[in-house]
Amino acid sequence: MRRIARVSAGLGLALVVGLTLACGGGTGAPASKPATGGAPAGQPPQSGAPPASPVAASAAPTAVQVRKLTLGVPVTPPNMVHLAPYVAQEQGFFRDVGLDVEFKNFEGGVQSLRGSIAGGLDVAGTSSDPIIAAAARKVGVKAIGTYAPKLSVVMTAQEDIHSPADLKGRKIGIQEVGGFNEVMSRAVLQTAGMTPNDVQYVTVSTAGRVPGLVSKQIDAAILHIDQYYRAVETNPNFTVVAKLWDVLPKWWYSGYMVTDDQIRQDRQRLVDFETAIVRAGRFMYDNKARTVEIGVQHTNQPRDVVERAYDDLAAGGIWAVNDGMPRDMLEYTLDKQVELGTIKAEEKPTYEQLVDRSIVDEAVQRNGGPWTGDPRWY
Repeated sequence: MRRIARVSAGLGLALVVGLTLACGGGTGAPASKPATGGAPAGQPPQSGAPPASPVAASAAPTAVQVRKLTLGVPVTPPNMVHLAPYVAQEQGFFRDVGLDVEFKNFEGGVQSLRGSIAGGLDVAGTSSDPIIAAAARKVGVKAIGTYAPKLSVVMTAQEDIHSPADLKGRKIGIQEVGGFNEVMSRAVLQTAGMTPNDVQYVTVSTAGRVPGLVSKQIDAAILHIDQYYRAVETNPNFTVVAKLWDVLPKWWYSGYMVTDDQIRQDRQRLVDFETAIVRAGRFMYDNKARTVEIGVQHTNQPRDVVERAYDDLAAGGIWAVNDGMPRDMLEYTLDKQVELGTIKAEEKPTYEQLVDRSIVDEAVQRNGGPWTGDPRWY
């Protein structure tokens, strides 16, 4: 089976204000480029980084009082890139911090954010696009962390499409205008001097992207890594039109979104949630076999696909182990959103209006401090 080059570094809410964004959770695409001279994927970090296993004693309440938390997940079933909360659940990391987490499944990050704004969720997982659009409209939301800061998706297409220019007049599968896979498609078109007006958008669910390509319902789509490997197992002649980590090298991919009211009123529960998520991200790098087992169980993908996806994601440092919200990545993404026409320049939020780092910073400290010594760590 073909393997694509590994990636380099770089989900809601159609907002109460009538935002029509959708944040697509696709399935896989090749992952980031491995760090030169860094620790091999699946190995503990170097340069004095803390061990990945058990959370520091301070991470769990002394007397564990179980509290409910409802998490919106943007893709059903998840892809490997979305795996951190499933690992936290399966490994008991949520339980260790006194949380009973209920997963609510959505088809895209916008729906997940809608649920959060409407009060049905405590935390919404989504791509960055709906969070940025919400912040631009001053809805009163912030990102408090991420499951994957970097891009690991590719545009995959029919065998007669070899470059972005070949997409003119063709059918691109998207979830919703303004959502993740549509914004990524827009970025690919821009490299050939084209806009969405030069192609045909066809609405396809996340799970329907690969079947849509196979049946030729669509000509191209943005795929996550596990989706990509599944697609080329079915048809080895599918092409890679663009690797999005090359097109948008510093794009900030995803976040966990909450409302400003939740931060003020329920901060400790959010810190506990992020504590378990950071622990899960670190666990995945140190425990390939168990992570693959959880991936097979939840993604419904074959083991060989999950293993290939794991290797690429781990090598690229796609899962967050620290705060995962570096200022340069977010500011680059905000500028690109303006350039792509998804937000207006005068509405562009600042870094401080978009994120609250204090919650994940505390969670990182409760896990023993930041991982360092490897450029993969975000």
